[in-house]
Amino acid sequence: MADAAGPAGPAGPSRFERVVLGWVRGDGETALTAGLWLAFTALLTSAFLFVLGWEVRDGLALENRGRLAEARVVRVNEGRGVTANIVFVSGPTGTEALMEDPAGPPEPGEVILVRYDPRDPGVVRDAAAPIWRWPLLLIGAVISASGSVVVAAEWLRFARRLRERRWRRGPGAGRHPGGSR
Repeated sequence: MADAAGPAGPAGPSRFERVVLGWVRGDGETALTAGLWLAFTALLTSAFLFVLGWEVRDGLALENRGRLAEARVVRVNEGRGVTANIVFVSGPTGTEALMEDPAGPPEPGEVILVRYDPRDPGVVRDAAAPIWRWPLLLIGAVISASGSVVVAAEWLRFARRLRERRWRRGPGAGRHPGGSR
């Protein structure tokens, strides 16, 4: 909107930009720093979405293609998570495998129902366990969503700064006198 002093300048940063980018990093005055930050957050978000998609794909593939079999627990390993060494009693009899994240901590010698991939019996999970590891999915979803918000805010900031630069140069500044280039 114009007033008596002349045309009004471009609008300042939106509240979205101030809230999201204010706590993420500093001002980032140049296009290079804005572009690098945009590329970094986009790459990080893409990586988390890729890992999340890979986990979902593996869970669905085992659910669709997998077969049920009984397996005897040979040993239970506890470290970062619980794993169990198993030997198949039915299905691919005698084949050994390492099962991650059993539904309940099994006891050595216990026979449990497992779902395995007939193409690769080493890919196995407890039949009672959920298809996906929910903590990994939740962490990945939160990081991906926050990364997407930062990417959107960074893009808006970059576009606003380009508009400000064009406005400061004035109408027709930087154009070739014979027409557009």
